[in-house]
Amino acid sequence: MNRHLSLSWLTVLSLGVLVLAGFGRAMTPRHWQYKTCFLGNPDDPCELNVLGAQGWELVAATPFTWNDGTASARVFLKREIP
Repeated sequence: MNRHLSLSWLTVLSLGVLVLAGFGRAMTPRHWQYKTCFLGNPDDPCELNVLGAQGWELVAATPFTWNDGTASARVFLKREIP
């Protein structure tokens, strides 16, 4: 019984040390830049491969229909500000 109790305390102590070690690290806040664009917009081209090469990440996309009935999508992007 004592061996089982000692093993339990050792486990709890080990987990406590791991948790405290993780909280002790200073974390630098991350800052983001956001962008939206419409696919197929001739006035403001939204080339996803080009944007990806510039560090933009696609976060979400929603369906969108132009006034002429053409189906498209509005895309939401983000990138980290260095």
